[in-house]
Amino acid sequence: MRIAFDARPLLGPRTGVGVWLEGLLRQLAAATPWELELHLPRRADPVVGSLPREVRVFSPSWPLPGTLWLLTAAAHQVQSADVYVGTLGILPRRLRTPSVLVLHDVTPRTRPHHHRVANRFCFNAYVEESLTNADVVVCASHATQHRLASVFPGRAKDVRVIPLAVDTFFAPGKEDTRAVQARFAAGRPFILQLSTLEPRKGVDTLILAHDLLLVEHPQAPDLVLAGGRGWGGNFLERALARHRQPERVHVPGYVTREEARALLRTAEVVVLASEEEGFGLPLAEALCCGAACVTSDEEALVEVAGGAALHVPKRNPRALAEALATALQPKLQEDLRRRAEVRAHGLRWDKVWPQWVSLLSEVAGGQG
Repeated sequence: MRIAFDARPLLGPRTGVGVWLEGLLRQLAAATPWELELHLPRRADPVVGSLPREVRVFSPSWPLPGTLWLLTAAAHQVQSADVYVGTLGILPRRLRTPSVLVLHDVTPRTRPHHHRVANRFCFNAYVEESLTNADVVVCASHATQHRLASVFPGRAKDVRVIPLAVDTFFAPGKEDTRAVQARFAAGRPFILQLSTLEPRKGVDTLILAHDLLLVEHPQAPDLVLAGGRGWGGNFLERALARHRQPERVHVPGYVTREEARALLRTAEVVVLASEEEGFGLPLAEALCCGAACVTSDEEALVEVAGGAALHVPKRNPRALAEALATALQPKLQEDLRRRAEVRAHGLRWDKVWPQWVSLLSEVAGGQG
């Protein structure tokens, strides 16, 4: 059986969707004899780590922008596959191949002002058609399934929930704490948010909360905001300008997977203050690293945490500051770490990949 994937998430710096797709490819390559194909709008080397076996990469003769590729060449390019997996919420137009559409979130529709024009245009112009045409729509969480039903009622004929998953690369382990602190936080203990830096991640709320935390607890840890810059203009600079001790906030930029793991293992507390999420993969990775976690009450984060984190109302710096102070108390911090390790067992790939094998076999008509 041949399974074709929209491989665009594997290009460029790795973010959540790319991490998920690489993990899925690795599991399918190890567990099935299927031919796995990566389809791209232009010739490029997708960033894929070592897989158990080779996968083929396809692209048109002439490079195309992603949206134009979906409108023109993509359907022809994948027509010989048994199943096509649309990893970015949009299917090629005139696609006749049985398809699975993966919907991570609907923020281009619910928060269009927080997206680049190209992302907003492509998603909003073609998502409804894609939802209608997909054989199955897979949501990354029940939270995304609920938003899909609210924003696009009745569009998708078959909706399933298959959560994202975390590789065993993220597990509790020892790090050189002093070295990590020296590299990322001027040698001091730190609170961590690991995510793309963009408005819906609640970064401005977290910066204000950290400012309030230091007023009440001057010896509290520094704040590290790790991740590449997304859309949102200069919102980060504006938020930092309101912090009374901006030297206590560190912005190292995009970090590698190894650096991310070291940060998650070393942080005093890991925070996700997001206003809207489709899943919250950094939270899942933090829990698998045994971190003490504090998040907003965003539905997806509550779902992923499964009782292993403290939750506070979105966009409430005061409540977040108080929760951070609470989570930093040694007894509660240790309790949160224990809860994280218990929750981690349900977030691993071995709980998820069999669902994908079953689904893809079903959509392909049970072919071997």
